[in-house]
Amino acid sequence: MSSRPDRTTQHVLLLLLGVVVLFVAGSDRYLDYVRAGFRPLLLGAGVVVVLLAVAGLRRPRGGVEHDHPGPAVGWLLAAPVAVVLVVAPPALGSYSAGRQSAAPVAVPAQPSSAGIGADDPGSDHRTMTLFSYHVWSLAPDTSALEGRRVRLVGFVSPRAAGGWYVTRFDINCCAADATALRVAVPDGPAAFEPDQWVEVVGTHVPPQVDPAVGYPEPTIDATSVAAVEAPAEPYE
Repeated sequence: MSSRPDRTTQHVLLLLLGVVVLFVAGSDRYLDYVRAGFRPLLLGAGVVVVLLAVAGLRRPRGGVEHDHPGPAVGWLLAAPVAVVLVVAPPALGSYSAGRQSAAPVAVPAQPSSAGIGADDPGSDHRTMTLFSYHVWSLAPDTSALEGRRVRLVGFVSPRAAGGWYVTRFDINCCAADATALRVAVPDGPAAFEPDQWVEVVGTHVPPQVDPAVGYPEPTIDATSVAAVEAPAEPYE
């Protein structure tokens, strides 16, 4: 006997999948999985899937066609859909970062003749993405960082050589292609736990080689570290 669900079950599962896609895309939860610009594509895909499912459920059956009920186990295929609705998987965090073999960021010979830009309005520091800090910290000429205070925002992840990393994932399209960007905070306060989001304000110091990874890592000398709320868009 075939274990494939009957046609009605298939269309109901398809309908559930479409509803989940619309539900996730209709809130900020989709930012845990894809870039912000992908919302229209998710909404469009959800609508198409729902319409296909409804059309399949409403299609009249032929007089000689018999659609025998499939085994009840076929409904177990709805379990992943229920999990997404009830217990949404979170954005990637320190566990994933610690198990990823991250290669050094490719650095151009001269990142930008404009430097790292002016300080934030009303502040004595410049907010940078972790990717930008990587590029400037590992560039042959780091003069743009000298004498400047920098603000980085990310989550805490463990560091074998002491202290911890301020970490964020960079994605091209979705979490499946995420790359962990980490900046070492060798003297970071021990009060912060893995996955806690923080803002680190400090000054650039030469990259340090962590024996656990074997290559120079961008490093910051933190003058202040404060807990912050996780951003709606967790990826760079």
